[in-house]
Amino acid sequence: MPSAYTSLDLTPATRTAPADLLVDGRPLLHRLDEADGADTVSPLAADLPPVLRADHVRRLLDAGDHGLPGGRYVLHSCPDCDDPGCGAVTAVVERDGDDVVWRDLAWWTGPAVDLARDGYPGTGPYRFHGASYRTVLLRLLDGTRRGAAPVPAGASRS
Repeated sequence: MPSAYTSLDLTPATRTAPADLLVDGRPLLHRLDEADGADTVSPLAADLPPVLRADHVRRLLDAGDHGLPGGRYVLHSCPDCDDPGCGAVTAVVERDGDDVVWRDLAWWTGPAVDLARDGYPGTGPYRFHGASYRTVLLRLLDGTRRGAAPVPAGASRS
């Protein structure tokens, strides 16, 4: 039996990171920062939070064979470089019929993740309706192409 569905949307994050993913109405970075018992480097520990890059968004849309080892995909990367070895928030991303599932969220510095040390306990798994998932990520991708902050659903650009 499939687990309950999770909503996915976009929200402005900070002035240095124009967008974050809203997972069930809460910014993903806040969820990660508040993970109970996590002995990891917080994605908010640096002066600049991780960012969502267009190439990572495309990989999340495709979720094929071009992720990191272990089926992991970058959700947020270092703001200064595109090297996951520098540190990135990752998840195992799987297709389940039309749905997309994110599980085992962890801080990645490669070559493998130790969930006991690097995981975010109590965060995920998240099951998204495939069509809604694609719509949100395409809006995010459109915003990265134009260099503008993506518009959350129901909002309008002024």
